[in-house]
Amino acid sequence: MNSNFDNQTKERVRLALNIVDVIGGYSEVRRQGRNFVARCPFHDDRRPSMQINAERQSWKCWVCDVGGDVFSFVMQKEGMSFPEALQYLADKAGIVIEQGPVSSRGGSTLEKRDLYRVLQWAVGQYREYFLDSAQAQQARQYVESRGLDPGVVERFGLGFAPESWSWLSDRATASKISLDLLESVGLLARGTSDTRYDRFRDRLIFPICDPQARPIALGGRILPGAAIEAAKYINCSETRLYQKNQTLYGLHLAKDRISKTRVAVVVEGYTDVMMAHQHGIDNTVACCGTALTQNHIKLLKRYCDTVVLMLDGDEAGQKRTGEILELFLSESMDLRILTLPEQLDPCDYLLKYGGPSMQALIPEAIDAIDFKIRTTCQGFDPLLDTHRATVALDSVLGSLAKIPQSSQSDSKLGLRLEQVIARLARQFGIGQSQIKLRLGDLRKQTRRFEQADSELPRSSLAEPVIEYRYSELSVVELELLEILALNTDLVPMAIERIAAKNLTSSTALAIFQLYLDLELEGHALDFQSILTASEDPGLKNTLVTIQQHALLKASKTTMDSQTRLETLCQHWADQDQFDPVRSQRNALQDSTLDEQTQLDLLQSLIRQAQLKHGIEQP
Repeated sequence: MNSNFDNQTKERVRLALNIVDVIGGYSEVRRQGRNFVARCPFHDDRRPSMQINAERQSWKCWVCDVGGDVFSFVMQKEGMSFPEALQYLADKAGIVIEQGPVSSRGGSTLEKRDLYRVLQWAVGQYREYFLDSAQAQQARQYVESRGLDPGVVERFGLGFAPESWSWLSDRATASKISLDLLESVGLLARGTSDTRYDRFRDRLIFPICDPQARPIALGGRILPGAAIEAAKYINCSETRLYQKNQTLYGLHLAKDRISKTRVAVVVEGYTDVMMAHQHGIDNTVACCGTALTQNHIKLLKRYCDTVVLMLDGDEAGQKRTGEILELFLSESMDLRILTLPEQLDPCDYLLKYGGPSMQALIPEAIDAIDFKIRTTCQGFDPLLDTHRATVALDSVLGSLAKIPQSSQSDSKLGLRLEQVIARLARQFGIGQSQIKLRLGDLRKQTRRFEQADSELPRSSLAEPVIEYRYSELSVVELELLEILALNTDLVPMAIERIAAKNLTSSTALAIFQLYLDLELEGHALDFQSILTASEDPGLKNTLVTIQQHALLKASKTTMDSQTRLETLCQHWADQDQFDPVRSQRNALQDSTLDEQTQLDLLQSLIRQAQLKHGIEQP
């Protein structure tokens, strides 16, 4: 489903940017003939395999089979939705978008930019104090004692807040920075007398960034032996920019490696993340003062297929996995559990054993379902203690029952479930058929709960996701779309003479519908307008692939484009003549038919119309 942004707004943003400059901000771009090439950021590219066409403002990597325009590049690189990518690029181009979805928390885009700006200013102040102030010497010594190199400290932008109630607010006043903005981003708080004070005092400062590397919040750690008695770690309160359950610390530095390896490592602490990056495990992130949530998993799903949850060796770390396994199952993501030996946290393990040792452990992380079976059956013999065995088995099967029906048809997952059921049968001494029956009962219960939850107004339910693929286009559909991609002047003829019902694949229908919608709006029907109008990265990729093949075919074919289109129109016209419904309609016009034959034909047409619209006969 498209966003609320109109095509004119999309076109204005596209025209304000050069795709070569945008991609050049992520990867080194060099000229190759009339076009440009760059190393593809979506796979471990050894040579420049991404082709960038400046004239058509499109890109394509044939190794990854991804491509599109400037919007789809940012969507895939930054893990954004189309509205987010449009807003991001509009900000980059200095364009204020007046129409479109409004933030659920209210406020204008301009105000949001002010919040980013004031946070960037504050991060700079804390960073400068950490580097230059004599009062921050203890903080510098603490960081050094934790084994963190200056390079990684610089990458993560660590700072320090002095032991003062008004240090930041005083500097803001002197620099004419709005105290209201500082309070809005959670850096100032109010006391009982309604006076403002600095929220972070005598703490090491960890900037928390969004995936675009913009500071959105701060975390603060009290130093050992500090004069104040307070919580060891605190974060900013939630704001318009920062929601804990949608933020992962270090993602802005880890997302490229996560995208390339399709694996994310999740740890618990900020220094764990920094130490992992220092040792080359730069696909590591952490939650920000909260447990892993459904929103975190949805965020990770934009970049990877597998998550390795790295647990401390203590008992609390073991128990947390059961709480999140079902969240991963419901999102059809692969969750692996890595428990570190000697009850060490990741930072201490890396200091003791080094990066190569941890790198070797990660591939050995066990499947989360296996981990659940082990921990659920820990401490008793399932063959002897039947009561505890029944409870344990129901716990494991209850998790498996949460796997969505849409995922259960996946052959790889189906094989995995069969293996798990066989293992449970051996471990609990129960037949596989009985286990499958119990799993079926639990699935029915789960579906009943889901059905009760889904009894909401239809508009509030998520629309099914359609995957658009070049490979599903038929030969004639591909011929049509290739002609339209290179011949704008033939588009009106195609719209007039070809009915959408002639197209059988969802991909062809979606593209043809874009032409129909733009024609209805009186918009230009050139290929670039069609590419811009689409908001789905898969459809954009398909469009670019169609155009590339069309250019190749145009250089070889001896038939002109109009003749090719005429041939297609005739092909579908001939098909329509053999349409039984059309034949029956034509037969009804025959005045020589008797009344009963006419009635039979009419009833047949009515029944076919009912079937078409899903209407059952009484």
